[in-house]
Amino acid sequence: MQRVKEKLSLLRGNLGVMLLSAGTWNLAGQMTWPFFSLYVLGLGGNYVDIGLISAMSAVIRVVPTFLGGYLADTVGRKRIIYAMTFLLAFNELVNAFAPTYQILFLSAAIGALCGGFRDPAFQSLLADSTTPENRALSYALWNVVPPLFGLLSPYAIGVLMDKYGTVVAMRWAYMFVFGMGLVAATLRYKFLQETLDTDGEVEVNLRGAVREIVDDFRLTFRTLPGQLWVFFGIDMVLSFGWSMIDPYSVPYAKEVVGVSSAQWGFQLMLWTLVNIIVRMPSASASDLYGRLKFIRPTVLLYPILIFMFTNAKSFRDVLMIRMAIAVLGSIDGPSWQALYADYAPKEHRGRFNALLSLSWTVVWSTGGVIGGYLYQEHAKGTPFMLGSGLLLLGAVAFLLAVREPESRET
Repeated sequence: MQRVKEKLSLLRGNLGVMLLSAGTWNLAGQMTWPFFSLYVLGLGGNYVDIGLISAMSAVIRVVPTFLGGYLADTVGRKRIIYAMTFLLAFNELVNAFAPTYQILFLSAAIGALCGGFRDPAFQSLLADSTTPENRALSYALWNVVPPLFGLLSPYAIGVLMDKYGTVVAMRWAYMFVFGMGLVAATLRYKFLQETLDTDGEVEVNLRGAVREIVDDFRLTFRTLPGQLWVFFGIDMVLSFGWSMIDPYSVPYAKEVVGVSSAQWGFQLMLWTLVNIIVRMPSASASDLYGRLKFIRPTVLLYPILIFMFTNAKSFRDVLMIRMAIAVLGSIDGPSWQALYADYAPKEHRGRFNALLSLSWTVVWSTGGVIGGYLYQEHAKGTPFMLGSGLLLLGAVAFLLAVREPESRET
């Protein structure tokens, strides 16, 4: 009973606000995020353009991400989060009314600026709202509850896409995202509580900010433990592998295997259900028994499943493989996220999360461009094979080099 009360207590305060606000966004966002590649193609773009949009976003995100990390540890988390959420919501209108795929570059640029400023504060507030004893469980809630709001959304938009066409259905969906984004921003403005004590007075000297940012990041580099940097490097290798695979999974399923949009949406719905069923108990166990016990058994299985995906012959094959990946991700996902918070001291989380967010963006965009080129110019299965090789390399490195933290940061 006590354990149940502790779990329910997590829903109070900032974590509960973030879960509810992210859930409203996911209700609509789950209609657009999984099918963005098809929207680019529907507006006249090609496979390389899919990667180029992401790459341009990464370049633009560099400066605001570092500034966002500095501001998150200087002016606090809340104001950055709700202000950028409002701007990101209005940016969805650019997607909704884009006449050609080139306008999606503009939307990506705006999203990169706003997301760069927001993400370090966003991740820092989440980490600040956990304790070492409930950290993996808190991240599991974060990964389970918001997608639950959008459980039926991918299937619904898939049906509409099959009936009315990709572009028409996606325009409707982006309008819906705009409305739900305004709701999320309002919830964060009214109910989030600041987690960083700034003593009520904050002064930001923009003229001296660059020097202060450089000095602060140098201090962060010196302060953070070496094991965190090992884990970080391995994560980048694995992320690069996934970046060549993920954007082209739905085009591959439709063009090579013959899966419909509604069928792809249906498997995403089941993915969310698997996430709900498996992730929570895995997270609770991770907080009790350690992180690596839930990562080591899974990392070597991903490249095998990706290889199987490239040899899928029917929707049934795709469904079984995708569900297996969903189970593995639900088992190791909470532990993976919790490791970063376990290693990083609170006073450096904003800057480290800025570096982490930027690194993920650069890696994913670079891999996306390479994957798109290989998919378009070489063979549709090439990015999947190369990506699975990187997943195997990263998995072996993880098993050999990453160790359980001796103590978890508060």
